[in-house]
Amino acid sequence: MSIIKKPAETVTREFHLEEPVSQTFDNSARFIGITPDHVITLALRFVFWKDLDFKRWQKEQRETSQPTQSTELKILHIIADPIR
Repeated sequence: MSIIKKPAETVTREFHLEEPVSQTFDNSARFIGITPDHVITLALRFVFWKDLDFKRWQKEQRETSQPTQSTELKILHIIADPIR
């Protein structure tokens, strides 16, 4: 397995920024020497990483959207023994 990973797929999104934020955004990209797209990615990753309430909510969403193991076993049992 290679230690170099393929970059994540990118998608194009359109956002509107307030003027002071837009200027700071451009300055940040220039200061670090990276693309503005990368500044947005890094900033959002940081915000999502720091937001504990959002992490908790996101985990709850994943747990409620996935069937429990007992539900999966019941479904498999019904499929395996359809005469019930």
